[in-house]
Amino acid sequence: MELKSAAAIGIGDKLPPRVKPIAQRQIDCYSGVRPHSIHTDAEWAKKKGFAAPLAQGLMSSAYVSQMMVDLLGTGFVKGGKMSVAFIQPVLAGDTLTMHGAVKSKEAEGAQTRVTVEFWCENQHGEKTLVGTASGLAA
Repeated sequence: MELKSAAAIGIGDKLPPRVKPIAQRQIDCYSGVRPHSIHTDAEWAKKKGFAAPLAQGLMSSAYVSQMMVDLLGTGFVKGGKMSVAFIQPVLAGDTLTMHGAVKSKEAEGAQTRVTVEFWCENQHGEKTLVGTASGLAA
């Protein structure tokens, strides 16, 4: 993975959406299966007011990171930043679609910091995560 060229990235460019089904098995891998967990114990999650176990926020953040690595390669791995707000729970069985659009490009030393505005939506079109991520381009 080499550093991508800032000239090839335009403000307003949309990143290809990424669709991820959220399976209970994936959630279990993040948490480790244990009783009395809103992530892995369906009955406990219902007792706490959720329709199904909740996916960890880290899962949505990881999908955003994947999109940034696809866009910037090592420029995100070595110089990446992320600021997100989790605004709605993601449940086992949901399907998330991650969206992103280039918001700005600013000089940072000999490189360019590319900032992308992100949002994730569930299968009902409800936003579950909003925020920005940035990384370096040549």
